[in-house]
Amino acid sequence: MDFSEFLCSTEEFAQAEMMGKINNRVSFLLSSCILFSAGILFLYGCGQPTGKVHTDTPTTGVTTIGADDSYTPTVNAEIQVFESLYKNATIHVKYEPEDSLYKDLMNDSVQLIVGGRKLTTQEESFFKNKQLFPEQDKVATDAIAILVNNDNPDTMLTMDKIKAIFNGDSTWDAPAKGKIRVVFDHQNSSNSRYIRETLMKGDKFPANCFALNSNPQVIDYVSKNKGALGIIGVNWISNEYNSDTEAFLNKVKVVWISASSGSQHFQPYPYYIKTGDYPLCRDVYMIKTEPYVGLGTGFLSFVTSDKGQRIIFHEGILPATVPTHIISF
Repeated sequence: MDFSEFLCSTEEFAQAEMMGKINNRVSFLLSSCILFSAGILFLYGCGQPTGKVHTDTPTTGVTTIGADDSYTPTVNAEIQVFESLYKNATIHVKYEPEDSLYKDLMNDSVQLIVGGRKLTTQEESFFKNKQLFPEQDKVATDAIAILVNNDNPDTMLTMDKIKAIFNGDSTWDAPAKGKIRVVFDHQNSSNSRYIRETLMKGDKFPANCFALNSNPQVIDYVSKNKGALGIIGVNWISNEYNSDTEAFLNKVKVVWISASSGSQHFQPYPYYIKTGDYPLCRDVYMIKTEPYVGLGTGFLSFVTSDKGQRIIFHEGILPATVPTHIISF
């Protein structure tokens, strides 16, 4: 994928955009450390156990972050550009389902994650008890996409129909008789959690629902099973310039959804996510517990900067601060 448009003016970017954001975070951390340590301040060790040395900076070093695998295409794109701008920075990513992702943050296995929700009250209390106050930044809004087989003529569903499907009491008229088989990416993924909380009031999934191991596996399963209905994060099919997106969209159909019977149906285009016309939307957050100014802080500052937001726009989901456009599935 060509990101050359994001690689120009590196020096200007570092000085005017990203470093400004980093300096703001540095100022906040310095002030906090002064209040809590009676004037004893160490820029890269503030809030850390005595004697622990950090070798990374906002633009150099090596770090590992966690990310919900629903956002794999966008996270990969952000890292590709960041590492192109900062040759001495290496960011490894652990892609995983939502439940494991937030456990890793709480266990301090990673200090920066990209996820589909903010911390719960219980999770915030956990960090507060450790004298940590995570930074939670909304970086985008994406959507849940619903997929059907290419031979399925029923590509326009109402929310009532979708709720009936997740109650286990709905069937296809064609092309396959019998109950609809619903497939998710993971049993404890952000996609399954969102559906359960939004459409099922927290109830258990019926017997016609099951999970695989990734969003691409869901696409593949739906393409081979006429009675299937797939649930994925829209980021996997949102970038019109990506050859993988084109290949996925050749294998399945994306369902149009209406909020109620008789109202207009919409697909998960960024514009309709922004207007709220597409009903299955959720915010994307980066959550940082890194208590010093390291590479995690630098990467978060990059993603929330103008260039980072434009990469999200390029990937076809709704950035927090950049205008949107409509693509055609």
